[in-house]
This record gives sequence, structure tokens and C-alpha cells, in this order.
Amino acid sequence: MKRLAGVVMLVLLVVVMSFASELSMVIAVTGPFQRNFNPYFAGATGYIAAGFIYETLIYSNTKTGELIPWLASEFEWSSDLKEITLKLRKNVKWSDGTPFSADDVVFTFETLRKFPALDSPGVWRGGVIEVVKLDDHTVKIRLDRVNTFIIYSIAGVYVLPKHLWEKVEDPSKFTNENPIGTGAYLLESFSDQVVVLKKNPSYWNAEKIKIERIRIPAFSGNESAQLAVAKGELDWAGINYPQIERLSQQNKDIKYWFAEGNPVFLFFNLGKKPFDDVLLRKAFAYAIDTDQLVKIGMTGYAAPVNPVVIKSGYEYLIDESLKKEWWKHDPKTAEKLFSQAGFKKGRDGVLTKENIRLSYDLLVPAGWTDWIAVCELLSQQLRDYGVELKVTPIDFGQYLQKIRNKDFDVVLSWANYGATVYHFYDNFMNSANAYTGSNRGGWIDERTDELLLKMKQTSNLSELKSIVAELQKILLENVPAVPLYYNPVWFIYSTKNFTGWPSEKNPYVEPRITGMDKIYLVMNLQPVK
Repeated sequence: MKRLAGVVMLVLLVVVMSFASELSMVIAVTGPFQRNFNPYFAGATGYIAAGFIYETLIYSNTKTGELIPWLASEFEWSSDLKEITLKLRKNVKWSDGTPFSADDVVFTFETLRKFPALDSPGVWRGGVIEVVKLDDHTVKIRLDRVNTFIIYSIAGVYVLPKHLWEKVEDPSKFTNENPIGTGAYLLESFSDQVVVLKKNPSYWNAEKIKIERIRIPAFSGNESAQLAVAKGELDWAGINYPQIERLSQQNKDIKYWFAEGNPVFLFFNLGKKPFDDVLLRKAFAYAIDTDQLVKIGMTGYAAPVNPVVIKSGYEYLIDESLKKEWWKHDPKTAEKLFSQAGFKKGRDGVLTKENIRLSYDLLVPAGWTDWIAVCELLSQQLRDYGVELKVTPIDFGQYLQKIRNKDFDVVLSWANYGATVYHFYDNFMNSANAYTGSNRGGWIDERTDELLLKMKQTSNLSELKSIVAELQKILLENVPAVPLYYNPVWFIYSTKNFTGWPSEKNPYVEPRITGMDKIYLVMNLQPVK
């Protein structure tokens, strides 16, 4: 009997330890999961694949500015800055046991070249002309021009297994239902309501992984995810939670840190009338009360943004002589600009010019309750001027597709800030990113592109300041989109089961769920003993 009791106690101990090393987290609040583990798929399961299952050659930590070798153990620039040589780790295997090699890297880059829809990092647009294998564990990337930013694009390339993906007819449409990666985790089970990952026992960096399983439930909106947080069912939730400070006071295990994240804009489709008129765009800029959007729509958790979108820490790049051109909420100026643009209120109160009525659907992702609240406020604010914006929440995948297809008039969306201010301007203003990247409104301007190219070809601070000053002038004169606020990096976490979380006092990573940041974060977690 004593022996049996001992066995029971051992089993219970194993069960408790197993439970304690299972992390439960939110990846998305957009409804049931699609079984699509293509790491280039911009959706919940694609985000799961990118970082947990598939990895990059280099990890770019945008919070600290570090470039950390990952699948590549080291990299080196040539003296003319037109070649990068990467040494690959030799102890890496795909999760089916196949050795990882330079063939996989070359194949991945070629796949992105052949299928541009996959090249979201923009490596081929950024000047890469060739990726060659020097030996089984060395590759060389050649550029057609100097582009010091390209290393960050390379850090966004998730390496694919050649022996499997070379059989795929169109990788851009491949749903990859049974993923084979080099990453720390394997797909253990899938349903449209929950995805479970388990630790990869053959992972090349397995000693860094202390979490045995990751459980990722599907949520159809912020409300259901917020309820799970309140019940203590989640270890990590990247969601908005109004008055989270109250919940944190009630439950001491629940903590939060909302770091300054990507800027959110009201984007216009610049390829459509009447949004090709800068006077109209300026009228919107003066009409919008961004303080109200932050305080009410974002419940005070978002950070204010200036018209030139330069974050704190980079104030030395602000051109003080241009501050007189900065706009702010000013109803009289807004009304004047709407009038100068030729619009007058019709019988229904909507501004009209010839056959154009300022009445449009305002697109926003369904389930994003904080953004929907912002859109409702925008609609109310602009209604006073005679602009009718009909808040239209749609499925996230459809939302992105409509932007890519230029099938919209106005949309609430974000731009990826990137590692520095320079990266932000390149993401947001480069014509190469029109509609498909962070240039969601389609700003296309020859002088802007010239300046962005020059910016990538110098590391001289004086030259960079001059270039950034002219880019600020272009933004202020043309208002390609209206910046509203910096979206917080929503991050609620529980210390009940794990320690080692990033925080305001220990900001070692931005706690994002969409890329490599999440695996870097997980590597820093320890189960509570």
C-alpha cells in the first residue's frame, strides 16, 4: 500500500509539474482558427508559426536595438557594404530530422523572389540581387546598391525547409497544415478553438526552453479574452483591458506593461478622388480631436503622437523650424479647409462637391473593440463637419486584402515603426510599400523615394538629420495620412505560473506576438517552483 501511495504521489507531482510548465496565451481575438501554418500568412496561425515553429537567420530586437545571431551564428559585411556573409549553425535540424543547411536558406530567398506576395520583409525590393551557397553552412547575400537597412529585412525572413516546400506549386497559397520547422515548438494538436504546441526535444537551443507546452485558445473578440484574464485562465494576453489597474489590485498575480508601440493612422486611399486633394486631407487633420481618441477610445492607455511621428528618444531629429506647420485640433481651421477644398453641406448635412459626397465606410478589424471605439469617436467628431463615416468592422484577413487590393476609401490602420525613426519613414513613405506594406494609403512620390534611398546609404548623423528634416516637411505639406496615437503594445501577464517577464523596469523585449519577439520572451521565462 505504501508503494502504491508513493507511485500516486509521484504521478501527481509529474502532473503538477507538467501543468506548471504549460503557458496559456492569446495570439488573436479574430475568431476560430484557420489551419494555416504558413509563417508568411498574416493571421493568427501564421503568427503562431512565425517564431515558435519557424525561425529567422538573425533576430532584430527593436526594444534594445540588438541584432542577435539566430539560425546564423555570425554575419559580416564586405568593405563596400554590398555583400553579407552568414555562417549557419551546424547543430540545427528540421523537426522531421533532416539537417538544416545553406540549401534551405538559398531556397527560401529564391521562393520570396519568385512569389513576391511572400516577400513581406522586402529583401528583393531592398536591393538583394543574389543569394549563393558557399558551402553547406555558409551563404553570401549580394546587393545591387548600398542599403544598410537590408540587414533588418533579412531578419524578417523565416527560413523554409527546401525538401518539403520545393514540392509546393504556389507557396504563397500553401496552408502548411502540418508544419515542419527548426523552432523550439512542434504542433501537438489543432482545432479551430485551440492550438497546442509542445517543446521540440531536438531543438538546437533546447536548454533555453523551460516551458513544455503552449496552449493558445481562439477568442472572437476582446470581451471573451478579457473574461479569461479576469478568471486567471491566461498567462499572457496581448489585449486591451479597460481599467486593468483595478484587476491588478484585486489579483496580485496579474501585471501589465503597455509599451509605446506602432503608430495608428486614419489612412485615405490616395489613388481615389477626393482623397488626392491635400486641402481635404489637411481638413481631416485639423478636424480630429486626437486627445479624445486617446482618453476615451483607448481608455488612456495609448500615447500621443506628433504630426511628424518621431518617438520619444529621437527628439533631436525634430526640425524645430517646422513646428509652426504642425497641426492640432482646430475646428475653425478645419471648416475653412473643407470650404477651400470646394465642399458645401447638402440638404442631408453631408459635405458635397459636384457628384462627390463625403460619405464612406470606415474599415476596422472585427473584434478589435478598442479600435472600433476609436472609429465610433472619429465618426462622431467628423459628423459635426458634415463628413459621414460609417464604422465597418470586417474580418482581419478581408481587411488586409481590401487594403492590398485598393478596395477602400478610409481605413483605421497602423504602420510598423521598425527599429528606428529611419525605418519608420521608410516603412510608411516608400512607394515600394504602397498598399502592400505600412504605406497603406499608397503615398507615391519621387522625391520621397530619393530621400529614403539616400538615408540607407549613409551613417553620418548630420546627413541623416538633413534627410529626416526634409521628410518631415513632406509629411506636413502633404498629410498622406493622419497620425492619431501610438498603439500600446498590449501586454498583460500573470506571475502565478512563470517568472522572468519583461516589464517597464526590465524592458528587454517588446512583448509582441507577431514575430520572433515572443520566442525570445519565452526563453526568459522560468516556471514557478
